[in-house]
Amino acid sequence: MPDGSVPQKDLMSLFPTIKLKGDPFSMGFAHGRALARQIRTNLSLYFDLIHASAGLERQRALQLVGRFRPVLAEAAPTLMIEMEGIAQGAGVSLESVLVLNARSELMFPNGLAGECTTFGLTGERTINGRTLLAQNWDWNPRLKGSSAFFIIEPAQGPRILAFAEAGQICKIGLNENGLGVLLNILISRDVEPGVPIHALLRMIIGTADIQEAVALARKTPRASSNHALLGDVRGGIIGLELTPMTVAEIHPTSGAVVHTNHFCDPLLSKTDWGPSVIPDSSYRLDRAQELISAKDRWDSDNLKRILTDHENGPSSICRHLDFSDPEHKRMQTVASFILDLFGKRMEVTCGQPCQNHYYDVNLYQSE
Repeated sequence: MPDGSVPQKDLMSLFPTIKLKGDPFSMGFAHGRALARQIRTNLSLYFDLIHASAGLERQRALQLVGRFRPVLAEAAPTLMIEMEGIAQGAGVSLESVLVLNARSELMFPNGLAGECTTFGLTGERTINGRTLLAQNWDWNPRLKGSSAFFIIEPAQGPRILAFAEAGQICKIGLNENGLGVLLNILISRDVEPGVPIHALLRMIIGTADIQEAVALARKTPRASSNHALLGDVRGGIIGLELTPMTVAEIHPTSGAVVHTNHFCDPLLSKTDWGPSVIPDSSYRLDRAQELISAKDRWDSDNLKRILTDHENGPSSICRHLDFSDPEHKRMQTVASFILDLFGKRMEVTCGQPCQNHYYDVNLYQSE
């Protein structure tokens, strides 16, 4: 076992798997009750980070998050009910749960120095001919102990395996139809009173395939700028660079889509704040593309070599703390993911993949 790694049973306790089933309120209540302590931990963390990055006091953040409520109620009423359930289950206010689900928008733009490297490979670039998605999630290390997997069985819609911070309704996920989604934060223009990204991701992972997901992303009012990398078992992969006003499609080049934290679309790149806020984004993109191009076909074990890459460290694909950063901007790779869309499973590490083993989380593991 690598130095500093954690036994699998302890990893599974750090990222517990919570099963949610039934109507939206019941699912939310079960989420809130199971993770009440972690939800309060995340609220404390984010009120500190929102104040440090955006200068917003707690009460002001709780007030501002109300601007997302009307559009959420119209675009995703069942998700609003689920968030009400989370609030009641955890014994916190609905506004507090909205803060957790809109934390990216509330921290815009100075707090969005979080890094993520994502890539997807079509069957032509994998050893077994099946689509693979992979991501390193780089963010505040305190989230290692207050995030979870959720196996979601809604009354309507596909069964979902989602990873999220406690109190959030989605971040990274796949569903029983074999659709998967990853996330990169992007920075452009301002935040609008639309659907926050973590709610939009949950909406996307509730669709049947890439075509339906793209249509939903286009028609939904969007609050902020982000990149969603989609893949499905039919072999499709597409990146969606989202802003409140525009959706740009990033199609595979040589069977791969690679993305970090700046816009790749030529038009959107003209208003991109990412290179100034996250200056190593371009390097990580180039490095990931270089590594992927060095091999014709990949499997999950080989992909782990990319996810553990330390070139240009500590701001590398596998990120480590840089103590020269201001405290509220210090981050590391909190988790690493490889999504097997055919197997309906993820391989995941808690912490940097260079120091921790991957373990399996399956959509049907609770049965």
